[in-house]
Amino acid sequence: MKKLPSIYQNEINKKIKNNREVTYIKEENKELIIDTINAIFNGTGYAYNIPVIIKTKNNIYDTYLVSKTNTIVTTLNNDIIPINEIISIERKSSK
Repeated sequence: MKKLPSIYQNEINKKIKNNREVTYIKEENKELIIDTINAIFNGTGYAYNIPVIIKTKNNIYDTYLVSKTNTIVTTLNNDIIPINEIISIERKSSK
């Protein structure tokens, strides 16, 4: 068998960024978010008196919750946030 010529391979001198950054949210984390929202609305007092910090993919909200449905929450600043976009929600300590 005769030897075949080798294939030319160009050198890669730059960083290749063909992968996207992806954030996966576990189903139990989503249940924890829904439980936290329900605890705020079903607790003692009014929900709009409880300061919260909501983190989404694109924004961080330091606000108060006014209303909720099965798919969205509305804040005191008239922000409408879909629940499936919320990464974390926590009560802010009121000092």
